[in-house]
Amino acid sequence: MVKINEKIIIDFEPISRRVYLFEDKSIYEILVKIGIPIRSLCGGSGKCGKCKILFQRGQKYLNSPTDSERNFINNDDIKKGWRLACQSRIDKVYIQTLEREKSSPQFRIYLPDELVLEDFKILTSGVNKDIKLNPNVKKLYIEVDKPTLEKPVPDIERILTSIISIDESIEKADLITIDFDLLKNLSQILRQSNHKITVVIWDNRIIIAAEPGNTVEENFGLAIDIGTTTLVGYLMNLNNGKTYSVASKLNGQTAFGEDLITRITYIKDNEDGLQKLNSVVINNLNDIISKACSKANINPSQIYETVVVGNSVMHHIFLGLNPVNIGLSPYVPIVRKGLNVKSKDLMINMSNQGKVYTLPLIAGFVGADTMGVILSSKIDDEDSLTLAIDIGTNGEIIIGNKEILATASCAAGSALEGAHIEDGMRAAAGSIDSIKIDPETLDVSYTTIKNKKPMGICGSGLIDAVAEMLKAKILNRSGNFNKKNLDHERIIKSDKGLSFILVKKDETNLNKDIKISQHDIRELQMAKAAFYSGMRIILRYLNKSLNKNLKIQQVFLAGAFGNYINKENAKFIGMIPDIPREDIFQIGNAAGMGAQNCLINKDLRKKAEELYEKIQYIEIATKKEFQKEYAEAMYFPHMKLLEFFPSLKEYEDISIR
Repeated sequence: MVKINEKIIIDFEPISRRVYLFEDKSIYEILVKIGIPIRSLCGGSGKCGKCKILFQRGQKYLNSPTDSERNFINNDDIKKGWRLACQSRIDKVYIQTLEREKSSPQFRIYLPDELVLEDFKILTSGVNKDIKLNPNVKKLYIEVDKPTLEKPVPDIERILTSIISIDESIEKADLITIDFDLLKNLSQILRQSNHKITVVIWDNRIIIAAEPGNTVEENFGLAIDIGTTTLVGYLMNLNNGKTYSVASKLNGQTAFGEDLITRITYIKDNEDGLQKLNSVVINNLNDIISKACSKANINPSQIYETVVVGNSVMHHIFLGLNPVNIGLSPYVPIVRKGLNVKSKDLMINMSNQGKVYTLPLIAGFVGADTMGVILSSKIDDEDSLTLAIDIGTNGEIIIGNKEILATASCAAGSALEGAHIEDGMRAAAGSIDSIKIDPETLDVSYTTIKNKKPMGICGSGLIDAVAEMLKAKILNRSGNFNKKNLDHERIIKSDKGLSFILVKKDETNLNKDIKISQHDIRELQMAKAAFYSGMRIILRYLNKSLNKNLKIQQVFLAGAFGNYINKENAKFIGMIPDIPREDIFQIGNAAGMGAQNCLINKDLRKKAEELYEKIQYIEIATKKEFQKEYAEAMYFPHMKLLEFFPSLKEYEDISIR
């Protein structure tokens, strides 16, 4: 067996899992060894061709394609990096060369949807604040008079008369149009059903579908939250506002980059880049629709409207709009207003005449998802000045109440989702999600998602780990290791610097320790400093413009990360302000809830259009005080602990240096 240099790294996407090679095994064997569930019909013997993977980096270091691979993958795809996981491994000759050269190549492998068995913790729930049912789509069962020689009234005129006779809210003048594709088939539908049909009316003015018989009860809509790393779909009955099923999956666009700027760059540098990323997200959404409809036992053609939220870049890619200028100063989107688009124009698998509504954007990097958070949290109705943060790869900050509303974007990076953390991973089975450290012995206790053997650490575990290391004085407030504890067995030194062992290798399937390194701590410091300094910049701006001394009185934590973190530890490290625990609320997938609310109450769309004109957007990175605020916020919890975190004054003795 060839022992592989531990410096050789494999990053698996879109699951954001990093592995250090320690023995000569195929990629399939490595995945099995570390507990990532994958589909294979032949058990890794190369006979089924189901374990196709894409090498995005490091392909030249692999063994040559085998006969089994050539049976299932054509030459063009092999050249692009497609291989079978069970047949591909790092070539032994290259391993020996790498060891002699002391080189540290990094491999990036994309695992397609059909390969990975879903076992990820994707947040789908949120806090609902009692939304009145007022959908944009209604279904009416009508019995239409038949034409006669005495009254040869056209089909559409007789249908309109029947609609108006049973629904007082609709006037004839309002129903100004019928979808042209429907008009082509209307006569046939009408006569085959003996003039007894159900009509689907959008916005009280357009007939978008007609169905034989009485199908009034089968009136469905879909709310979609397109995140940078995950997508969630909510199938809802528009007659009663109930959610019938929820489906989610990882965003396949991570194959082209884990963050927004990388994806923008891919589109800029590749002629077909936009088409590729658009195709991925449309396919992902259609998969979600198929899964949600299967759970609820309905046909996708019974979905008549979809409401979509997402950040500005995801919004543009979904619509097939080029997002390149969002990434260039002055960060301008193509459109900000909410849009209504025909589903067939977007290739969405729902009613052919169905509509897709996208909420308005606020700015280049503050998108429709933030508008969803504002609508679902009702932050604009609060008496108390409230901070809402949606914690993700790109973080959004909102400060507001009944009187004011301001927002900004901060580049928190993807550390909180596992990327750039040595043993980081997304929230999946086996990821460490909570940690306690005994301050006397430095013994570690932890929990993992689904109680599986630990494979790595996710964002909530990372927050706990650093907070606990501070409390145990393993770290000082500047984020450096405390020199007094360097002789402890859990603190080890490598050419990368110091690390603290959270889980010893004999407790894992990895044959290696799970650690928190100095580099990992710096990544967390940068992420938390981005949020806190961003909040401070917005407050400073509002205080100056209003000539007030505003202070945050409550906090809403939105998004998956915000939902699962320990609130006290988030405050302890200085990610959120120093306010009482009871005033910190975890509101779940508020963006997705905003999409749901807009789906069942069309008035909220009007409110969104009004709000986006009212909201003050602040470009925090351009403010001259930003660098100073950011540098001070890098400390745990802050350089000015007594001024901004007085409730944590007992920890002032954790030295700054």
